[in-house]
Amino acid sequence: MSWMYFALLAALSESLKDLLSKQGLRSVSPQLAALAAGATPIPILLGIVLFTDAVPLLGPGYGWALLIGGTLNILAMFQFMRALQSSDLSLSIPFVSFTPLFLLITSPFLVGDMPTTQDIVGIICIVGGAYVLHIQSVHQGLLAPLFAIFREPGPRRMLSVAFIYSFTSNFDKIGVQNSSPLFWSLSISGVMTIGFVFLLRFLPAQNIAAPHPTTLGILLLVGLFQTIGLLVHNTALGLGPVPSVIAIKRSSILFAVMWGWIFLKEKYVGARLVGAVLMVIGVVVLGFGQPK
Repeated sequence: MSWMYFALLAALSESLKDLLSKQGLRSVSPQLAALAAGATPIPILLGIVLFTDAVPLLGPGYGWALLIGGTLNILAMFQFMRALQSSDLSLSIPFVSFTPLFLLITSPFLVGDMPTTQDIVGIICIVGGAYVLHIQSVHQGLLAPLFAIFREPGPRRMLSVAFIYSFTSNFDKIGVQNSSPLFWSLSISGVMTIGFVFLLRFLPAQNIAAPHPTTLGILLLVGLFQTIGLLVHNTALGLGPVPSVIAIKRSSILFAVMWGWIFLKEKYVGARLVGAVLMVIGVVVLGFGQPK
């Protein structure tokens, strides 16, 4: 079960990248933060590839997986940064746990897989966790915490990210199988960088001019943890089943809630931690209930 260790390391790297992104987004645009996350890994990954002579034989599925998966990752990263910018870290990040729930909704139509009793339990945990995240608004009505999800831009945008992620993980799996974890990480980073260069061209960032040295350092660290996360994530996908890998990786939301409390002094940490725990339980129930 070595893939579990890689998935856990991916969760930790992801949470640190999210924390640093939240800090950097105080003074730069989502486009620029996303460009940093995509571009910084390239020289590191390229150096490893050249040093180890690790260029694999590419399989027939590599090209189309890169085209589709890369495009979706650009959309997901842009929305992800916008969500972080507009809401607390501990409030927005947990909503990526909706990814396996979206898979359950689309699977019956795409491949005929129907939800099991275990799947229903997982769904209840995830939705219940989302409710608890907004429990402070319950005085406005019993359903107010659920309506708050769609009122606030951070959770709403992160739900769109979760939906996109329900597709990208499968393309990542195909890409790794048709290349290697290292080469696929480099490929995805390259496509994302090109995409965000074009995005900055057509959606110019207001704060694109010379970030403060401290902010530049934060963005470089974002890229470093993005690099580590890409490598261990794609390695885990190459070794283990996609649903289970993603289930373990989503433990990053627990780290995110703790980082929001410790470093960003965010409020309602008790309720948000309980909500995040419920959502992680739901993801694990769903992830380990899928066919291997």
